[in-house]
Amino acid sequence: MQKITKLFHIYFFMLVTISVSCSISCANSTFYEHKVSQFKILSTQKNKHIAMLGDSITSRALWCELLSRSDISNRGIDGDSVENLFDRLGILNKNLRQVFIMIGINDILKGKNAQEVFDDYKKIINLLERKNLKIVLQSTLYIAKHAPKQYNENVKKLNNLLQGLALRSKLQYLNLNKIFAPNGFLLEQYSLDGLHLNGEAYVKWTKSLKPLLIK
Repeated sequence: MQKITKLFHIYFFMLVTISVSCSISCANSTFYEHKVSQFKILSTQKNKHIAMLGDSITSRALWCELLSRSDISNRGIDGDSVENLFDRLGILNKNLRQVFIMIGINDILKGKNAQEVFDDYKKIINLLERKNLKIVLQSTLYIAKHAPKQYNENVKKLNNLLQGLALRSKLQYLNLNKIFAPNGFLLEQYSLDGLHLNGEAYVKWTKSLKPLLIK
């Protein structure tokens, strides 16, 4: 058992290293710039009313198909951070009415504490509120059980801060950890790598989303 745990720590360290490297260089990478250039071009589409904002956990979902709607735009980018997401809010579709946000795990993986992430997160919320959008905050997901303890501890603190903000600002808050991480870590049945989600997880996520979608 100790050998398995040690191997997992090595594997997870490699995964985190890749994720952190991507997050740090994300805003300056050609991948990131190409993604943002597409978002700029598509920002004038008149039939997009809902946006999914976030990092790779958001970007890897086929939202239109999962939710059987054509008015949803996927604005997740692999490796994205809270600060980078804030920087690209100016190119959101002009016809948006609702946004769903999940972001923050990459910031935590590269060493930021919950309060630092939350301070950047509030800037996103303030700007979206000025755009008169209906905002749904989604909990930052816990990661695998055998990951270094401080990561999930900071995820818990961040989610407590986000939930408090949602309550004070009268925003909707969707706690997905009740489904995917009821014991404070991401269940293995929903992830192959302890960080990203599989198809079963996305199906359950969309079931939780549907009652919150605008008509």
